[in-house]
Amino acid sequence: MSIECLNKAIKVDGLTPTKKLVLILLANYADENKSCYPSYSHIAKLVGLKDTKNIKRIIDELVERGLLRKENRIKEDGGNTSNKYYITIGGGVETHGGVEETRVGVSEPPNTKEDTKTNIEEFEKFWKIYPRKVGKKTALKSFTKINDKDHEKVLMGAEIFAELNQQTEERFIPHPTTWLNQERYMDAFETDDKGCVIGIKRKNKSLNNLAG
Repeated sequence: MSIECLNKAIKVDGLTPTKKLVLILLANYADENKSCYPSYSHIAKLVGLKDTKNIKRIIDELVERGLLRKENRIKEDGGNTSNKYYITIGGGVETHGGVEETRVGVSEPPNTKEDTKTNIEEFEKFWKIYPRKVGKKTALKSFTKINDKDHEKVLMGAEIFAELNQQTEERFIPHPTTWLNQERYMDAFETDDKGCVIGIKRKNKSLNNLAG
């Protein structure tokens, strides 16, 4: 696993949770050369999609965005095998407008109407993903208290949580407000001593085949 690639993938903005998950899975597979070659079917199984055509479309979009480079591989007998992917995320943080270099020591401006609008939009993405729809107003209040830099972690954590609880009775799923207040979204990630994300927890049954 390339921690560098994984950290960069987690910071990419402007992707749907499913597309973000595909990118993170590929980054998690990446070796020291930032390359990996899982099959479409394997990626589809981990993401929870039945149609590999959707995976192909997602990967083609990631390539178009400049986040990946795809290399076709051919077997010795001339047949096709899984593609090889190179993680090509830039040195900065990918945003809707391109690559934004990381700034150190620059204070954040106060919240604006635009920030509020963005928070609501991000919350609606979370609400659509989270498997239990109760207490939306209080959940929104809890969501807006979370640093906007952590919104991608929340969405990714919710995506994984929802996938793992597809067969769970709704009454056993925590209220979204409780889930947010307890920072349960971090259950999906491995962190270092400083709390920085360094990987996805292998214990998640949807991701237990990442080692190959």
